[in-house]
Amino acid sequence: MAKSNASFQIDYQELSLKLESVIAKLQDEQTSIDESLKLYEQATNMVKELSDYLKTAENRLTSLSEKVIEGR
Repeated sequence: MAKSNASFQIDYQELSLKLESVIAKLQDEQTSIDESLKLYEQATNMVKELSDYLKTAENRLTSLSEKVIEGR
């Protein structure tokens, strides 16, 4: 099921904010090593998901551009 543009933007922004929060916790000297490992794992998963969002957006833009060029 394809996401709407608004949903896509909200999901991306929400995940970006969550990643910023995780990074802040990682930078906190009070965070234990065990917690840091868990946070690092979460952060890497979030980065992958954000990258997937961007790849999907790029593919959509490419597809739309090709349609516009073909329509000329």
